[in-house]
This record gives sequence, C-alpha cells and structure tokens, in this order.
Amino acid sequence: MRYTRFNYKAPRKTNKFMIVIILTLIVAIALGTIFSNLLPRSSNETKGTDTKTTNAVVSQSNIKDYVALQCGAFGKKEKALVLKNSLMSLGTPFIIQENNLFRVFFGIYPKEGIDTITKQLTDSKIVYIKINIQLIAKDTTSAQTNEMISADIKILNALSEKGDNSYETAKLKEWLLSLKGSDAKSVNYSSMIEIKKYLTAMPVLLKKDKTEEGYMYIYKFIKKILKT
Repeated sequence: MRYTRFNYKAPRKTNKFMIVIILTLIVAIALGTIFSNLLPRSSNETKGTDTKTTNAVVSQSNIKDYVALQCGAFGKKEKALVLKNSLMSLGTPFIIQENNLFRVFFGIYPKEGIDTITKQLTDSKIVYIKINIQLIAKDTTSAQTNEMISADIKILNALSEKGDNSYETAKLKEWLLSLKGSDAKSVNYSSMIEIKKYLTAMPVLLKKDKTEEGYMYIYKFIKKILKT
C-alpha cells in the first residue's frame, strides 16, 4: 500500500531522534487502523445478526443447557388435564406419559433465561420442579442437531408468550438449507436428519395452536437422543 510522504523540515533546536520516534508511532497507529477495518466484524458487533442463522458450518464444541419445568405427575390422565388446564392462562403446558405417570410440564427453556419463567410461576403460586437437560455435541453432526433443537425451542417459547399468535419460519428454513458439515457415517446422523425434516416441514406461518404439539415432539426427541 502506498502512502503520501510529506517533506518535513525540523526546527534547528529539535531533537531528530524524538522526531523519528513520533513519526514511527503515527505510522504504526495509521497501519493498525487500516488493517483493523479490513478484518471481518464478529457477529456480536453486527447489529441485528443472529449467529445461529448466519453460520452455515456449526462448531463441534457445542453444549446446550435447558430446563424442563414439571408442575405435577399423576397416575390418572384426568387429574393431569385439570392441572394443565389451570396453567393455560400462563403459557402452553403439555402432558407427557412416562413410566405409568402423566407428567405436566410448563415448557422447556434455555437455562440462562429460566428465572423470568420461574418467577411467573412462583408469583402465581404454582409448584414446580426443575429438570435439567444438557446436550453435548459429540461431532459436527450432533452439533447441528443441538442448534436445530435450540431453534425449535426458541420458536416454541416465542409462541407460548402472550400476544404472539404465529411465527414466520422463512428464515429458519433458509438457515436449514445453508447447514454444512454433517457426516452420514455419524451415529447421530439419523437423528439430525429427523429433526431437520421436521423443521423443514413446518408451515411458513406456524400458528400458536401448534405450540403444545411442538413441545411434546421436542421433549420426546431430546429424551431419545440422550439415550444414544
């Protein structure tokens, strides 16, 4: 890169050594500024950018922590339905049948954002227990699966909130098409393909009345991959 050089005549009594140092510092700062502007900005520096929807290749070092909130477990479905119906004014509860019990859940949330939800339940005098879920990627294929689970939970949480009656899935589908790096030989490949097909098949406008069904699917899917 060429720079314009200015002829500079120092005053008689100025130390030439100091002038050289000052000029060197000026040039160094200028070069640093130029090269920093040439470097690509990180996604966190780009306003409005979601890293999960712009990176086609998902990092293998991928760990996701979630919390499923269980509000009750009953031997009879009728009792579970009574509790579920009482929770519907707060969000989107759902029922999972496991080990001869009908377990009533109030959503699945990222661990770092659970405090707001639990406060809502506590303020409403709803008893609950936290069930921690951790998904650790074993390779790039399971890392992609983790990110797809995260995207689905984000959509379900948004639909569960008051005032959100639908969710546009166009950006989600665009991101799914851009994903690269999965390995067909991975033991996690079939699970990755399953959830990818599930998300791809979502309508362009996902309605709120599909939230409960969505929670039930993703809960069962998570439980299945944790066994593999």
